[in-house]
Amino acid sequence: MGAGRRAHHRQQESMRAATSEANRFEAMMRAQEEANQRMAQALKPSMTELKAPRTVASTVGATETGVRTARSARGTVKGLSKGLAALRIPLNIGGGTGGGLNIG
Repeated sequence: MGAGRRAHHRQQESMRAATSEANRFEAMMRAQEEANQRMAQALKPSMTELKAPRTVASTVGATETGVRTARSARGTVKGLSKGLAALRIPLNIGGGTGGGLNIG
C-alpha cells in the first residue's frame, strides 16, 4: 500500500511542476507579445509626416529658379556612351591576329 501512495504523490508533484512550468511559459510568451506590440508601435510611421506635401528635388534646378526639363532614359544612356567613347580600346580575346589589348 505504501508504494502506491508514494507513486501517487510523485505523480501529483510532477503534475504541479508541469502546471507551474506551463504558467511560467505562458507569462513569458505574454510579455514577449507585449514587447513585440510596443516595438511595432514604435516603428510604425507617423501618418502626419506622410500627409505633408513634399517637393520633388529632382525637378527643381540648382538655382531654385526654374524647373529642369525631363530627360528621357535614351538621352541619359546617350550621354553616358559619349563619355565612354573616348575609352574605346580594341580587344583581342584570342581569335585571329590583330592589334589591341590581349586579355585572352
